[in-house]
Amino acid sequence: QKTRELTWRGRDFLQAAFARLGLEYVPSHANFVLVRVGDGKRVFAELMQVGVIIRDMNAYGLPEWIRVSIGTAGQNERFLAELERVLGR
Repeated sequence: QKTRELTWRGRDFLQAAFARLGLEYVPSHANFVLVRVGDGKRVFAELMQVGVIIRDMNAYGLPEWIRVSIGTAGQNERFLAELERVLGR
């Protein structure tokens, strides 16, 4: 139950942040969120350079999207900070 609650809080945090940033996302009921970032491969590569692991969705025919797994509060905050940096926001 604790893990589920952590995931729900993290998912809500990320989805609220995406909305605040004006990023389109697919509302999720899982432990990940799909978010449109423009060039998914570039965002993937730049985040990997700083040790933040996400998935680009190019192989699924969604080159503008990434998949973000929900982590701990600290991991989610770090991902968001790095995403904002990469996107120039």
